[in-house]
Amino acid sequence: MVSMDHSAVDMSVDLSAASGSPAAGGATVAAVLAVKSLHRAKSRLAATLASAFGHDDPTTRGWLVLAMFLDTVEALRGAGVSRVVVVSPDDDVLAAAQRAGTHGLPEVVSPPAGPGLNVAFGHGARWARETWPDSTRVVFVQADLPAATSDSMREVLQEAPAHRLSFLTDRDGTGTVLLHGTFTPDDPGALDDAPRFGPGSAAAHRAAGAVELDPAHTRWTDLRTDVDTATDLDAARALGLGPHTADALRRL
Repeated sequence: MVSMDHSAVDMSVDLSAASGSPAAGGATVAAVLAVKSLHRAKSRLAATLASAFGHDDPTTRGWLVLAMFLDTVEALRGAGVSRVVVVSPDDDVLAAAQRAGTHGLPEVVSPPAGPGLNVAFGHGARWARETWPDSTRVVFVQADLPAATSDSMREVLQEAPAHRLSFLTDRDGTGTVLLHGTFTPDDPGALDDAPRFGPGSAAAHRAAGAVELDPAHTRWTDLRTDVDTATDLDAARALGLGPHTADALRRL
């Protein structure tokens, strides 16, 4: 675990942006995010940070990861999603989640599955289903969407319920930034195993029966821009960074 100086990141989230009312589609949505240990996070950004700021270390990247997470949360809240759970093995991430008004859930490693993003997403979905039984929809969201806007999130949540399972790809069309599903009374736990995030996740979700939203890739560029590399960060900056990520970069 990386010991974080939280003064380097503005941890406040505009909680008033979430009305607490059901999100678009007439049903309450539960959002699940998963964040890795900060000392392992975003290693592909190391060269960029070293070049741009003259240094790179796990703590520096940890600030950026937390800031992108907070901007993602604000996009969800601004879209009317007030039920958000964050799964992570990192105590600093869980503490940040609590301060941001979301629910921090320690990641549980379940042999033989072992640790991993999809296991964490499944754990969060089960917790959400048990904690908020009136939530009939769940949305799995990547936590590194610093350019995401509430308008785009709201539009996706309006269109997603047309399909039992649907997803939105990243900018290059091979990855997934968001997976949305609707719980069914006859098999409420089916969505726990729905996430197929990772390399080639768009094809994996498609093969599992999920319907791609906006397959022409003409909409929601801000929401599609997850950040793993220097190129991704430049693309997000060009679209307009959320306040937490912009502030974190200024402080580096």
